[in-house]
Amino acid sequence: MTAALKQATQLKIQVSVVKGPHAGQTFNLNKPALTIGRGPENDIVLVNDPLVSRIHARIELNNGEFDLINLSQKNGLSVQGEFVDKWRLVNDSTFQVGDSEIKFQFDFGQAVVSVQPQARANGHLTLAKPEVKNSSLQNTNVQTQVSVPVTQKPQTPPPASAVSVRSAGVEAPKVQNRMPGLHQQQAQQVGRPQQGFAQAGYAAPKHNAAAAAQAEAEKNKKIRFYAIVGIALVAFTFFIMSPNEKAKSKKAKAILKYEDEIQFNQNSKSEVELRKKREEDKKTKDSPQAQRAEENFIKGMRDFQLGNYARAQDFFQVVLNLIPDHALARRHLYLSKVRFDEIVQAKLMLGESYYQKHNFGMCQSMYQQVMDMLLTKSSDQKYKLAQQMAEKCQLASEGIR
Repeated sequence: MTAALKQATQLKIQVSVVKGPHAGQTFNLNKPALTIGRGPENDIVLVNDPLVSRIHARIELNNGEFDLINLSQKNGLSVQGEFVDKWRLVNDSTFQVGDSEIKFQFDFGQAVVSVQPQARANGHLTLAKPEVKNSSLQNTNVQTQVSVPVTQKPQTPPPASAVSVRSAGVEAPKVQNRMPGLHQQQAQQVGRPQQGFAQAGYAAPKHNAAAAAQAEAEKNKKIRFYAIVGIALVAFTFFIMSPNEKAKSKKAKAILKYEDEIQFNQNSKSEVELRKKREEDKKTKDSPQAQRAEENFIKGMRDFQLGNYARAQDFFQVVLNLIPDHALARRHLYLSKVRFDEIVQAKLMLGESYYQKHNFGMCQSMYQQVMDMLLTKSSDQKYKLAQQMAEKCQLASEGIR
């Protein structure tokens, strides 16, 4: 009698983006063929990578091994820095698609159970140990427990010899077909190899341990969600019930209409003071004193523009005597003094130059102009120097030195 075989395959593929615009993303698939590209029709979508084609590459499972195939003519596919059109992938292998570096991992989760038929002893069936073939992503073994009942076949009528034996008072031993249940559990829980049982004539019920684990995870998620919602409600209730001191300290702000606000602003202290100041300025501007100051300022500006800086100083000084805070008069008085001193200094230097060149007539004329400009300042050092040099130039022009 030939051996009975049972093969269970649970393909798991994990594709992780190590580098690039999608770094950190992970794709978990269980398909024997998948595509990579920028388009939404792909299994692995890299929409943020501009160097990835719409359908860039394809990964296929052939004879238990994965092949990486390049589908893009414009953008290449590289493995370990070399451009390839087709490459055999192994577990934990990496390859480059555009600017993205991708790590490929897979787990077949495959187990083959061999059941050797043996002679029944006392109604019990003895099973051979299963042979396990497992290629796991996380190097874990799979173990599943399934309880399989054995259906008893209808017994044939006893032969004549058996009837004769019964009639003689000897009963034939009853044969009871018993078969213990074969249990299969996940390798993540126990770490034992996967066991299964399949025999012609017996149908083993399917038990999905993964669904139970998923249901448990869903239950835990709901518990965590309700706990978070409860904490949030407690915090919100505490915040609402706590007394708000800032709200109590604030006084109710009166709601003013536009007309009331304008009236309020006009009656404010700053607005009243500003209005009084404008009225005082207007009265001051219309006073005879302000008009006299304005006339002298105009005369001073006319002499300043004509270069009569001495007379301009006199007019600007009159303006400051009438209105001490007249900014323009003060500024032009300072400029007039500066330019007047510059002219005096220039004439003194020019007279000295004429004296050195023995042009005593021009020398005397320059110094005489300085004396005329400083006529009201006879005690000034420049006036005394000009007077002394003018006499010296006069004597030199007469031949007496």
